[in-house]
Amino acid sequence: MAKNKKKLAFGIFRDGLKIKIAQLTLENGIITIQRLEETTLSSALSIKESEENGETVLPLGQQENEIIIPELSDGEEKAFSLPEISDLDGSDNFDNSPTDSILPGLQELQNFLQEFPLERGKISFNADNDQISYFLFDSSFGTKNLRNRLLNELLSKKEIKAKNYSFDFILNPDKSGLAFVHKGNFNIFHALRDINLNLSKKRYFYSYIDTNEISLINIVNHNYDFSEDDYVLILYIGFDYKIGIILKNGMYVRSFPIIVPDTDEVSIRETIYSKILLEQDTFNITINNILFAGDHITDEDLKYFRSVAQKNDNITRLDHKQLTVQKGMENEITLEEIAKYAIPIELAYKTLDVKKKNRKTNNTNLLPNKVIENQKHFKIVWHGFLVLFAIFYFAFAGTIKNLELKRDIVNYEKQNYQIEQEFIKNTELVRKLNEIKVKINKLEEDMIKVEEITGNKNQWNYILDVFSKSLSKNRLSWLNSISSTDQGFKIEGYTTNRHAIIVFSELFPESNITNISMNDDDENEITIWKFNITSNYPDYKSLTSPEKEKSNLEKPEEKTETEKITIEEVVEKPETVIITATPEEISKKYNTILSLYFSGKIDDAYNQFSEFVKDNPQHKMAYNAKYLIGECLYHKSRYAEAKKIFEMIYKQNGNKIPDALMMLGHCSVKENDLESAVQYWNTLIKEYPDNNLSKIAQKKIMDIKGIEK
Repeated sequence: MAKNKKKLAFGIFRDGLKIKIAQLTLENGIITIQRLEETTLSSALSIKESEENGETVLPLGQQENEIIIPELSDGEEKAFSLPEISDLDGSDNFDNSPTDSILPGLQELQNFLQEFPLERGKISFNADNDQISYFLFDSSFGTKNLRNRLLNELLSKKEIKAKNYSFDFILNPDKSGLAFVHKGNFNIFHALRDINLNLSKKRYFYSYIDTNEISLINIVNHNYDFSEDDYVLILYIGFDYKIGIILKNGMYVRSFPIIVPDTDEVSIRETIYSKILLEQDTFNITINNILFAGDHITDEDLKYFRSVAQKNDNITRLDHKQLTVQKGMENEITLEEIAKYAIPIELAYKTLDVKKKNRKTNNTNLLPNKVIENQKHFKIVWHGFLVLFAIFYFAFAGTIKNLELKRDIVNYEKQNYQIEQEFIKNTELVRKLNEIKVKINKLEEDMIKVEEITGNKNQWNYILDVFSKSLSKNRLSWLNSISSTDQGFKIEGYTTNRHAIIVFSELFPESNITNISMNDDDENEITIWKFNITSNYPDYKSLTSPEKEKSNLEKPEEKTETEKITIEEVVEKPETVIITATPEEISKKYNTILSLYFSGKIDDAYNQFSEFVKDNPQHKMAYNAKYLIGECLYHKSRYAEAKKIFEMIYKQNGNKIPDALMMLGHCSVKENDLESAVQYWNTLIKEYPDNNLSKIAQKKIMDIKGIEK
């Protein structure tokens, strides 16, 4: 039996100015590492990228003793059969401006890549990490139109219309997921396109573009089998790209940036270890498995982390157990090298794993669809065209009439469906209006009965009479209940006119709107507002005449500013009469800022959380936003300011008090005030003994005092 044809794949990983490439082969079902190489560029790959990085770089055409790579003639370009970037539409967002000269960084990359037979295999590379945005989501409510919903979360309408992005997402078995979008051009793609024209007449074939996080998660999922309850931490310490990724049961939990100071190795290790402890304390998790990858991981690093870990913790380098190493290179491609080249190896491996034996692989791809379509080949010999022509001729003659009939059927079905939907909508609307009418009639009947029983001799008669008259002027409003309190009485009601709530709140002295909630019926386009109001009993004997009372009910806006009661007093509603943002829009804004925080963009998260609290001071999520402002300040090493935030959270009655006490202790430790840290943690233990953070606080106090369990 003939052997399978050998297939070749290249994974190219760009980390700042560092370029790594992994060359892998697939033969007889075995994937083998052939070659691992790296280089460091002296500058960026494009003038635009250099300007964004603050670099001043002259093209090679403007530098002395540099060789300018000549343009290809029209005949040579056609011989390549390579689609020019101008052939790609706006959806791919590739710069179609001509390249008059080559930057030093691009020339260095070309010199590096010419040692590899790129035209013989498939190429995959990583997305630019600085241009990626992430969004954690929960699809338990349904996956219908999920892609469109996620795009609306990550991009504005203007960005979607411009199509200057690439988008994909992963969906976990528990319905949670991670969406990500790359905005702007893929700089490495442009570089490879230009290099392709200079190095080979054969067009390069591009297989995948993946984010660094997806590549690292894929390695873990198809090489390790951890317990479902175990938390796994991937620590990648590269040239520019430094990150920690937490997984559970193979699923993404969160990630955080690693900010390493430029000091000695011991301080770097301690900084990373402190960051891990902070993540565990903040999110109340225990990490027993740490996998290291990247350039700056040594045996001394592993030895240090094993010395501070628990007895049964798994501390090791990230390994790709599915691969073999080419014979004769076993001593060169060690486990340390595999961990160093983890991302480019996975990019090439994913390309060659055509049968997808590893079902846990996330089959994401940010490569623009236009590029994928242009790479598809369909070749046919001359006599094949004759066969196709005959097939099309007879098929067309036999099916044209059938297509016309089907088109008519589809049109009739559409019309019938629209009529049915309109009928259902109107029927439901009539039903709801009838229910409202019945409730209003019942209330009016009850009012009449009460009036007959009590007459005009007590306060309740007056209260019900006032409400009855006000309800008659505000149709489609009704009261669900009215009951007495120690100071007065309280009502619960519904209305389709939110302005009526203000009118009802001004009927009696010292009234307060205690709650407003909105229920939308999108199908029937009805919005019903539920409200609760508390009021003091009126002195009905000294009340004004019926004529004046009537005038007051009809013109509530004529009250003085000191007597007005607005919806601003209600915690659930930040607006008065005109509500400019719905709770869903505010919650959506909060979740967007939260995704910035979880993706490690601390400065952006801090600024937007501050704006959120300023714009929505009474919203229920403002409390959590204030707490997260404190965490942002902590991550920015502004400990004194962070303590002020956490102390304010502690003084408020909320569910973040234990977390605030824990973070106050952390801030005190950072300020070398261990005595205050112990006091804060003792307060946490005393006031919240059953909280999980109390156990952590006890351990930290024991560590400070040098007491062993």
